[in-house]
Amino acid sequence: MFFLSAPHAWHLVGTWSEQLPSESSLIGMGQTELIMTLHSIFLPLALAILYYLYNRLSKNNSTNVKG
Repeated sequence: MFFLSAPHAWHLVGTWSEQLPSESSLIGMGQTELIMTLHSIFLPLALAILYYLYNRLSKNNSTNVKG
């Protein structure tokens, strides 16, 4: 039972929590790299959703005009 140990293992000297550099995050990316990664994931996703909604609304409007 690692997580039930006393003292807690993540507070011991020399564990991973004390070896992190002061300027890094837990994911290993700086702020610029993180923002670029998130933009490369979410911007195409948002554009695809907007394209789908635009096509859906334009088809609904064209059927309402004809009918």
